[in-house]
Amino acid sequence: MVRELAGPAVVVPGSSANLGPGFDVLAMAVGVHVRMGVGPRIAPGSDVDELSDKHPARVAFLSAGGRGDVWFESNIPSGRGLGFSGAAIVAGTIVGMISRENVGAPDVDAFIDRHRDEILDRAATIEGHPDNVAASLHGGVIAVADRTVIDLPVGFDARLAVWVPASSTSTAKSRATLGRTVDRDDAVFNLGRVLLFAEGLRSGDRRLLRLGTNDRLHQDARLAAAPRSKAALHAFEESGAIAVWLSGSGPSVAALSTVDESSVVVERVREAMGNDDGRVMELTIDASGARQAT
Repeated sequence: MVRELAGPAVVVPGSSANLGPGFDVLAMAVGVHVRMGVGPRIAPGSDVDELSDKHPARVAFLSAGGRGDVWFESNIPSGRGLGFSGAAIVAGTIVGMISRENVGAPDVDAFIDRHRDEILDRAATIEGHPDNVAASLHGGVIAVADRTVIDLPVGFDARLAVWVPASSTSTAKSRATLGRTVDRDDAVFNLGRVLLFAEGLRSGDRRLLRLGTNDRLHQDARLAAAPRSKAALHAFEESGAIAVWLSGSGPSVAALSTVDESSVVVERVREAMGNDDGRVMELTIDASGARQAT
């Protein structure tokens, strides 16, 4: 449905975080989105979400100094590891700051560019970790440390396939299953894999990407509690996908392939997993990040 915007609005992509070994460090913006804007509900009776005071977009909006009516809509599956809360928080933060500063629609993109540091700081504080909000804000594939963000170049025509289950998970509960300490060998293992992944992404080297998504810090513990996610991960590995990982805290599983190979990967995983408790989505990497909605 075409929607006429009553005021300035933003569109913000979801994300797939961690990318295997990059726990709270690596993330990828993906082609599912939230949209949020200033003004009253548009087209009454449409599928615009009502925002409770606990909704992450509204929490962020009010925290950033926003006042007045807003509208919000999303096609990101909630609680599935595709960055719904992070995207909602980024959108709410930007719209709150726009409301606070009285920014008009033509100036939204320039405003985001000028205030990226404040947006990231506010959004990461609410979310509790910076990786997924940084990807939603900046777009593409990013690494973040101490809230300093770098873009990781993608040196081939990449496409993402994601198995999304019908059930959801709580990020907080999933994180609570992880140990408080890390074995030194496991830490070294993951450091090396992050570097392999970054170089594989830049060069398109399939072997480096496959090795570079191995992990010893979080995936095994999370997959042990999610047998269907573990089955999906194995299905992607058997499908010919280049690299596979648990998306965020799960339960979704994501896989990287080339555009030419993506449809085959998707069909093989659909056949292996069936349609009773989930679906397979084929997504692009969103290179633009948060931006003015049109």
